[in-house]
Amino acid sequence: MKQLFAIAACCALLTACGGTHGLRDTTPKMSSRTNKDIPTYLECVRAKWAETAEASASHKDQSGTVSANDKTGAHELVEVTADGTGAQVMMYESQDIKKDYNSTYRDAAVSCL
Repeated sequence: MKQLFAIAACCALLTACGGTHGLRDTTPKMSSRTNKDIPTYLECVRAKWAETAEASASHKDQSGTVSANDKTGAHELVEVTADGTGAQVMMYESQDIKKDYNSTYRDAAVSCL
């Protein structure tokens, strides 16, 4: 019985701390290309998302990500991968289904293309 309770508590904790983990398992909300280099695009998105959420960016040689979480329950993720002369951009998101859709994050990602 104690083991069952411990497992249930761990599952609940992992679910609550989910954040942007698992977003890649959903259908992308945006798929596009940019002619900008990866660091420039990532910084543009990070700066715009930081106006309304806690946002962070990271990048390696040929790829990078920007993620954000806000107080309304939105979890946002942009993945950028080098592709010829520019980069492929994929955006994933999860928002509170009880509230109206907030297009601010998608609009910001599109405006940086």
